Amino acid sequence: MLRVATYCATILASQRWGVVMVEARRAFLKDFSGFSGGLLLFQGCPPIPEPRRRTPVDPPEPAEKQTPAFDPNAVVVQRHTQEKQLRQTLDELFVRVRDLKTELDHTPTADVFSVDIFKRTQEIEKLAKHLRSYAKL
Repeated sequence: MLRVATYCATILASQRWGVVMVEARRAFLKDFSGFSGGLLLFQGCPPIPEPRRRTPVDPPEPAEKQTPAFDPNAVVVQRHTQEKQLRQTLDELFVRVRDLKTELDHTPTADVFSVDIFKRTQEIEKLAKHLRSYAKL
């Protein structure tokens, strides 16, 4: 019977210790939340940065005002080089179209065109676009 009494006493003591421990935890959490809430109240809002003021920047005046001189020779030379490029591209286009036509004449119509023929037609299209851009100038 003595053993039962000591066992019951230890159970009661452990239960009291558990209750005390739970109350201590609650008190700690209550104090910690109050302290951290107080810190948040005293903390101010972060400063809002002011937008930068844009000041107009004027470029410095040149020492001498230079007007581009109109050079008729430069215009003539530029047109001559453009015409030369146009003629070279036109000749190259003519050669490639002629080669493609001869190859297509030798290819039977029932066969599927090769990748080489497809690539050649793409090159011809590129040359035609170059000619169009040269003609616009």
